[in-house]
Amino acid sequence: MKTGNIKYIILTLTIILSSCKKEEVKTKPAKRDYTQEMVQELNAIATNQNNINVWHLNKKRAEYIDEILKKTTNDAELVRLLFNSGSEWLNAGEYNKSISRFNDIFSLIENKKLRLPPEAYYNIREVLGVAYLRKAEIENCVQNHNEFSCIIPIQKEGQHINRDGAEKALEIFHELLNLPNSNIQTKWLYNIAQMTLGGYPESIEKPFLIDESVFESDISFPRFKEIGMSLGVGVNDISGSVVMDDFNNDNYLDLMVSSYGLDDQLHYFINNKKGGFDDATEAAGINGIWSGLNMVQADYNNDGWVDVFVLRGAWLSKDGNHPNSLLKNNGDGTFSDVTKECGLYSLFPTQTASWADFNNDGWLDLFIGNEHSTNIEAPSQLFQNNGDGTFKNVAKEKGVGINGFIKGCVWGDFNNDSYPDLYLSLINNQNFLFENGGPNNNFAFTNKAVESNTLGPKFSFPCWFFDFNQDGWEDIFVSGFDFEQFQSAAGEVAKDYLNMPNEAELPKLYRNNKNGTFTDVSKEMNIDKVLYTMGCNFGDLNNDGFPDFYAATGTPDFRSLIPNRMFLNGKGTVFYDITNAGGFGHIQKGHGVAFGDLDNDGDQDVYNVLGGSYDGDNFMNALFLNPGNTNNWIKLKLEGIKANKSAIGARVKIIASNEKGENQTFYNRLNSGGSFGANPLLIEQGLGTYNNIARIEIIWPGQKNAQIINNVKSGSYLKITQDESLFEEINVDKIMFQEKYHNH
Repeated sequence: MKTGNIKYIILTLTIILSSCKKEEVKTKPAKRDYTQEMVQELNAIATNQNNINVWHLNKKRAEYIDEILKKTTNDAELVRLLFNSGSEWLNAGEYNKSISRFNDIFSLIENKKLRLPPEAYYNIREVLGVAYLRKAEIENCVQNHNEFSCIIPIQKEGQHINRDGAEKALEIFHELLNLPNSNIQTKWLYNIAQMTLGGYPESIEKPFLIDESVFESDISFPRFKEIGMSLGVGVNDISGSVVMDDFNNDNYLDLMVSSYGLDDQLHYFINNKKGGFDDATEAAGINGIWSGLNMVQADYNNDGWVDVFVLRGAWLSKDGNHPNSLLKNNGDGTFSDVTKECGLYSLFPTQTASWADFNNDGWLDLFIGNEHSTNIEAPSQLFQNNGDGTFKNVAKEKGVGINGFIKGCVWGDFNNDSYPDLYLSLINNQNFLFENGGPNNNFAFTNKAVESNTLGPKFSFPCWFFDFNQDGWEDIFVSGFDFEQFQSAAGEVAKDYLNMPNEAELPKLYRNNKNGTFTDVSKEMNIDKVLYTMGCNFGDLNNDGFPDFYAATGTPDFRSLIPNRMFLNGKGTVFYDITNAGGFGHIQKGHGVAFGDLDNDGDQDVYNVLGGSYDGDNFMNALFLNPGNTNNWIKLKLEGIKANKSAIGARVKIIASNEKGENQTFYNRLNSGGSFGANPLLIEQGLGTYNNIARIEIIWPGQKNAQIINNVKSGSYLKITQDESLFEEINVDKIMFQEKYHNH
């Protein structure tokens, strides 16, 4: 071989080898850590917020006002600023500073011989009384909490040991009640203050007494025990929500709990099956996933693990351009934020969303109701699932891209055509009932609110579809919430208890007429009550097969000390108020609610997220343990194959009989319940006295014909898979919760 050829070959080999070495040292680009990106973004929102007018930056506003106070010499301006400072310090949780500012007003009035208009004097004194009452709550119901704390009528065990705050509040309210311009709200607050000190009703003069009879329940009912703190799941934060579901697929229900504060941590509690819950927040990899007023869960990617969508920015208008979060369940105990890579990232204020497979293609879609206002363009969004882990917004082309201040959205099937319909609740506007046009109309939606008679109420908040009378047709509940009455809500509630005329927005219960229309039956069903509902959900407390509901109530103002209310379904003919009997009348502000059988004993327990929307309006969440009943029940875990794996939207019909040979048909549809708070994605069906199940019929999303299941026993927990004739019986042990009370 010639020398030149040898040199050429050597040179060529050198180049090739050199190239290979370069390829070997090449590294793949680092995979984006979307979870950490979200953590950093949420941290920046919380730490870089400089607009002191943002809703819950109360401390910053108070400090700003105090700086102006130092330079102010005008007496009228001093009174105004002191009042504003006191209000903001109260909202920030600094009740001593708040009390000091309000007392400074009266010192100024006395020293300068000032005269305030009677209305202004009354208002300032009332808020001072409430500040003392908040001091009493913190020093007793928070720092020395027990199962009776803040539940009215307050029993002996819940009365205050540290009496100073309530005694001063009592003195102020009593003074105001003796003025000619006294009002019903002060009377209400006076009675509550007396309850905290053990003076109700004996120590109250007759003109100022709200009689015990107004709190009596419509019927007797067993009392539920509040055990949230004793199990370590009574998160002490402000308003937020809860998802109750089986996140680790061990057939025991877990909890995920959110809070509205910009730097409030999302919490994840795993049911340890030993009588309690383990805090798995850090292990789940969600440290730094902050904030979230509401959440809703689904298995969006059909991998068999429940994922969670967190909603943010509500009520903050143009300052609420916060991202939502889709937390993917990785199946190994951890979650990853996949919002951006899924195409769900947006920056609109919202707290309501709902999952359904609107086009019945086997993949869950997501509707988000944003809060459009004059200050921010925030159209609603309908994200169609592409089936590959990504979504596409099709709201406009499907006819649901509306601009409105949406506070509730839920999917149902009001015409039983197997195509999901959509109900939207708006504040200060008419509501929407969107009918799904099905495949013949490319799954576009048409608003049927006018024709169906479901426009109201004008000021509304949480909503849902449910079959309250068990006739096989879904009805609609939507609650009233007039945000213009934040400061006077307690007075309107008191008027309602006393059968006085009131100015509140009442809830609506729309009964399905089976012909595309609904009838408002709120009054005849006994739920035309003044509620100011924020969170809300439904379940079956006594396993009679008819859904009951819990209204989590309040307004942001500290004067709105009103009870959360529980209503028991009287077999579809009436709803009974059982708030007092069941021990559900918590006067802290209620938000997300979930019903579910946490201890696997066959009856549903209730979790309620408590606390207001101001930065200092914190309280411990409540978990009400069901004492049990003798009625029958069955649990069904459904798994779609052609349908979405969560089986959301599946319609279930159970035909049962009792020992007398009497028959009853029960209807249910799998979903997470109401628009604020999330029940587990299970069928937990009460059967009443009907213990023999003839058959179960399931109409899966996308199918017309029912799958029939026979030979089923009541008291069973079954897994049913689409198109499989056999079912799997799930064996779970009943849990005895291990309670460790923090008593007075």
